[in-house]
Amino acid sequence: MDNEILAIVLTFVVHVLGIGALVWHLLHDDEGERPDWRGWFRDDDAPAPTGPHPSPSGDGLPLPDAAPSGVRLREPARLADALPRPARRPAHAPQRAPERERERA
Repeated sequence: MDNEILAIVLTFVVHVLGIGALVWHLLHDDEGERPDWRGWFRDDDAPAPTGPHPSPSGDGLPLPDAAPSGVRLREPARLADALPRPARRPAHAPQRAPERERERA
């Protein structure tokens, strides 16, 4: 067998084994009895749920810890113009050049 075909067959077999293991774990129950997978889905004859969905709890929006943005992004101006430029670092004093020592006689 060619090495390429062997690699393809091995890849296929590993994927089939993996899918089989996933399906087995999905359908396997700890007590040893198999669950009825038909109970996972809603019956077509069952009535549709009525009434509105429950509203989320809390005080609503805006959130209590939310703060407005410092920059409004919907304006036509450039974003770079909306914030002040950071301060530049102060210029460093030039380093002292080393002096040559005099030779002692």
